[in-house]
Amino acid sequence: MTTFWSILAIAVGLGADAMSVSAAVGVKWHGRGQKFRLAWSMGLFQFLMPLAGWAVGQSLAGVLHQYGTYIAATLVFAVGVKMLYEAWRNHPGQVAEAEEEAIEKALHRHPKDPTRGWSLLVLAVATSLDALVVGFSLALKGMTGFSSIWLPCVEIGMVAAAMSLAGVLLGQYVGKAIGRPAEFLGALVLTALAVSFLFV
Repeated sequence: MTTFWSILAIAVGLGADAMSVSAAVGVKWHGRGQKFRLAWSMGLFQFLMPLAGWAVGQSLAGVLHQYGTYIAATLVFAVGVKMLYEAWRNHPGQVAEAEEEAIEKALHRHPKDPTRGWSLLVLAVATSLDALVVGFSLALKGMTGFSSIWLPCVEIGMVAAAMSLAGVLLGQYVGKAIGRPAEFLGALVLTALAVSFLFV
């Protein structure tokens, strides 16, 4: 059974990406409106993505029922390893920042406030894709019924919003240095939870 505390741990693990990117953005863009837009967008997409992943997982849960727990554990473990690799190889938020820069170049625009328009959308989607996989995994692990996934999604979204806001504040005062430790922590939390899936 997936408890409040295990969902909270998952939320913290997923929120590490949002925190890292927000810290990088917060170095330069940390006005009141920018803080709100980042926190709102990160939280919204971290809420929506696991919901979408769960919906897909529900349709396949019956077919994969026998191996659901193992598949769920493998997927969450893979997300953790991916985050660990990215934190080790890249600068904080580098993957999402690169995607945002590519969008800017494609639209032939000069660098601008990344908390607005397409830039914000790209950052929010890029940092929440892992949540899509986690939502899929929760469905395979036996979380059935919309009422059972609603609150976990809200919890994940709220934690992501709070961590994003904290990231902007940290970025404002201590620069990008906080991003990498946050990503490492998130990756370790998710890999540990993946292992626990096999025993709970």
